[in-house]
Amino acid sequence: MTSYDRAQNALAKAYSSSDVLVLALTFAGFFLMTSLYFIFGYIFGEDLARATSIVEALMGLIGTLLIGGLVFVFILVVGMILVRMMRQQMLGNALQVEYSDFAWLRDWTNQVSKDFDLPRVEIFVTQDPYINAYAFGFINPYCIVLHSGTIRYLSRDELKVVVVHEMAHIKYGHTKASVYLQPFLSIPFVGVIATWIAGFWQRRAELTADRLALMYMQDPELIKQSLIKVHVGPDVAKDMNDVARQWLDYNANRPMNRFVQTFSTHPFLVRRLSHIDQWASTALETTTVVRSGEQ
Repeated sequence: MTSYDRAQNALAKAYSSSDVLVLALTFAGFFLMTSLYFIFGYIFGEDLARATSIVEALMGLIGTLLIGGLVFVFILVVGMILVRMMRQQMLGNALQVEYSDFAWLRDWTNQVSKDFDLPRVEIFVTQDPYINAYAFGFINPYCIVLHSGTIRYLSRDELKVVVVHEMAHIKYGHTKASVYLQPFLSIPFVGVIATWIAGFWQRRAELTADRLALMYMQDPELIKQSLIKVHVGPDVAKDMNDVARQWLDYNANRPMNRFVQTFSTHPFLVRRLSHIDQWASTALETTTVVRSGEQ
């Protein structure tokens, strides 16, 4: 099997159509949020009282929804502008891997992007001691940003896991959706509710990206090791033993733990690890590990 076939096979296995349904419901909820002000104003205002027929009343309500739709579109345009501004900030302040001497990462990511049939992807390294990475973009070029702490504390193979995870967000359209969600999340007061609503889709998107890393790298222990380092830090990651993991699993099943997670944009570590275990046992094929010999 060629590297391209392996990548396409991984993409097909990791994809979840239900993510699209949850995203559609999220956007419907946001559209309703932007329209509520105008709907309530119409229902409790004088315009509805002056309507002489049901048809006229319905036409007035449709007009109100159109106004809400225009506000929704305006917010989307703001999100697009913010994303383009983010790229310009990276171009002015960060190391762009494609034009650097960071040879192994440059060559490897170029090959994986080609195998995934990705649009142009720019990879930046920015000064930040914390282990983190994120992707953004809605048209060429898309961007992946790696914190310097990610480069410092992760091994090459762990770094590959992180990069593939971020490529999943681009390939499956998560970054495009985030462009439209971000302005809502930034609005004072409303942003709290919007963040909670969007979290149901965002957590699913993170699990989907984890699955692609698993399906592509074909090494569940490596994926879990990378996740543990990202969540608890490199100094104690090696101390996450079976007892610690069992304690997390025990508490994760409690209703309060599940409720609190609904306020997070990412699944809790314990659920990400359990998700990898589940998929490794049901969907992972016994194949040659992709990372072997690819340094």
